Amino acid sequence: MRQLRADVLSNQEVMPGINLMWLRAPDIAQEAQPGQFLMVRCGDGFDPLLRRALSIHRLGTSAPGGAAQGCALLYGLQGAGTSLLGRMRPGDALDVLGPLGRGYTVHRASRNLLLIAEGWGISPLVALAESQVARGRSVTLLAGAPEAGHVYPQDLLAAEIELVAATVDGSLGHQGAVVDLVGDYWSWADEVYACGPWSMYQELARATSGQWPRKPVQVLAEMSMACGVGACFACTIETRRGPRLSCREGPRLLLSDLLL
Repeated sequence: MRQLRADVLSNQEVMPGINLMWLRAPDIAQEAQPGQFLMVRCGDGFDPLLRRALSIHRLGTSAPGGAAQGCALLYGLQGAGTSLLGRMRPGDALDVLGPLGRGYTVHRASRNLLLIAEGWGISPLVALAESQVARGRSVTLLAGAPEAGHVYPQDLLAAEIELVAATVDGSLGHQGAVVDLVGDYWSWADEVYACGPWSMYQELARATSGQWPRKPVQVLAEMSMACGVGACFACTIETRRGPRLSCREGPRLLLSDLLL
């Protein structure tokens, strides 16, 4: 974990109300794993007082100018903190703390990976997908959104990643919930990863309970955080294995351990 000032390389809207920010952060990029997060100070003063926890969205040479040690964040312009982030321009500096938490793990023998995202859950899964296709693995990313305009842009992904969309209104891909698609890929996948709201995890648990063969599903149990380092206990999650701190003992947990 490091605290540093990261230079902003770019900051632009990629979906309605959603920005993609690239940072030059070589120390973090060298250490980070997909599924980890940063605690970001959104302003130079004390308003807002608390940092914001943001998943590491992408890593590597996709950064503007080919910066090999780039690190990207995906965030919505929804509150005072992220609105301040939206005003930042190339050349500005951002105070960040990280990488924090436990990221996803991939078994050495796995070849086919199934990733399931709803809404904001796409953020950490893009980093996982890009890191694994670079290692020669096959990746299918199921992405759920309300409508076509909120589906992650295909042209921002590596060409090797298969993106399959599900939209509530049917404007792109499958009409309905993203978990409706899981059964079509279950037997193909060696490992399964997910990120989304708690309601999606409930649906995913029901959808996979009858699937065979049984296999673990790694999820990110993301909670509101005040400190991000395990000092405040604000992100405590009750699990089947007892209480866990999302920031320190997560956010990566097993779906089967969540009390849904």
